[in-house]
Amino acid sequence: MTHNKLQQILVTVPRRLEPAFTMHLRSLAGQWPTSWMPASGDRAEISLFMPARRGTDKILRSVRTFRDILCDLGLAPGPIRVRRKMIRAKDWARAWRNSFEPVRVSPTLVVKPTWSKLQARGGQVIIQIDPTLAFGTGHHPTTAFCLRMVERVKAESERQKAKTQEPPSLLDCGCGTGILPIAAARLGYAPAIGFDYDRQAVRVARANAKLNRVERRLEIIKSALEDFTLSVKTPSIRGRFAGKFSLVTANLAADVLVGNARRLTRWVRPGGTLALAGVLDRDARRVTAVFRRLGWRGVARESAGGWTSWAMRRQS
Repeated sequence: MTHNKLQQILVTVPRRLEPAFTMHLRSLAGQWPTSWMPASGDRAEISLFMPARRGTDKILRSVRTFRDILCDLGLAPGPIRVRRKMIRAKDWARAWRNSFEPVRVSPTLVVKPTWSKLQARGGQVIIQIDPTLAFGTGHHPTTAFCLRMVERVKAESERQKAKTQEPPSLLDCGCGTGILPIAAARLGYAPAIGFDYDRQAVRVARANAKLNRVERRLEIIKSALEDFTLSVKTPSIRGRFAGKFSLVTANLAADVLVGNARRLTRWVRPGGTLALAGVLDRDARRVTAVFRRLGWRGVARESAGGWTSWAMRRQS
């Protein structure tokens, strides 16, 4: 195996097992895989791209062992297929074409790959995302929920514009492909800021910002959640921003949200919204309890495909 190759681990499972296998892969690889669930049918496909290097066989063995345990216990409602492909790095984007289709997040917001010829209709906003090693294409219910929250806060801001005289602002914690800051910038947020600890994700997010022609209207910063401090570089943003956001999004694992609850809430401005996602249904009560103790209450909640997401506001 050489540095110019990638391995793609593909796991095809019944929909209700997608959360379990997604979290298992994430714990093994230290990165979010991408899930694709067709509009019809009971199947989900989980895809993880990684550099081909010594030791990655262990991930494949662990996933197959996990599959076999579920089958032996009678917990698999249908067949589970685990496979690996070795591809040249320069050809890896082609491997996405069979699974990454345009996704209509809402009647007005669509995410599509660059090769799709889909055109905007009737006021639609179309976001283009290149296939990447980073998480976030809009297909996963957690990403879709956060995108809808970006739309919702924008609509609320429009209704209150006579009072505030300022656009909404976004901070995305763990931005992956940059899909949320890009959507925010397209919808008129200022600033729209995202950060991620993964260097590859930061490169991908910045490239996607250029692809959507919003690179001058947002910032993508390399930082871990625990180390993030706001330092706005863009002059047009820096001069008019007070440092708290009308929307903070965090599509992260339950333990990360719980461990950083106070930090996340400090970034939300008075009256602002905190969108939490990436939580397995089984962990939802624990996460809710932590934020409720800090004075936050849900204003929207969605459970889809085994994942729970919330929008919260501080109780006055």
